[in-house]
Amino acid sequence: MKKIILLLISIACFSCKKDLRLYDQDPKTFLTQYGKENPEDKVKVHTVGGDFVIKLYAETPLHRANFIRNVKAGYYVSRTFYRNIYMMGIQGGGEYMDQLDFLVPPEYFPHLTHKRGAVAMARYDEGNPEKASSPTEFYIITNEAEARKLNGNYVVFGEVIEGMDVVDDIKNAKEYNETPAIPVFFRIDVL
Repeated sequence: MKKIILLLISIACFSCKKDLRLYDQDPKTFLTQYGKENPEDKVKVHTVGGDFVIKLYAETPLHRANFIRNVKAGYYVSRTFYRNIYMMGIQGGGEYMDQLDFLVPPEYFPHLTHKRGAVAMARYDEGNPEKASSPTEFYIITNEAEARKLNGNYVVFGEVIEGMDVVDDIKNAKEYNETPAIPVFFRIDVL
């Protein structure tokens, strides 16, 4: 019953999502200003299986601002963790058919690695020589040893600071070819 109620609330709230496209605005300029006006750095992810908290890094201000913007605009309401990355983690957010019209400029730092609990943005390789990040798709690492090969190739912009057991439960759910057998819906709120 709890799953059905959460799903209905999520569907109702989905229509509240704001238009997040930037059209012809420069993402770096826009996100820099947005980040100054919206300094929040923690979010709570709500799932049927429990909640977890993510701390966003100050070292990656464009990614932090972009993520906070998505959360405040309702983008991460009624989304799913749609991929269990083989032996590495989980991925969620907006899939290809629901992308925005910009990429987040890269912010790579050697000390921000794909450790257990790391939160990073996915990216598209085709036509993206700067390795800029997706504005919506993110993933969370559950196995540091397997994820080390991603260091320096994807921007790590935060980490799970509470509720890593919930992330593990999502990762360990039954799946078919990296797709969870039962969709794991989530919504995110700013703390």
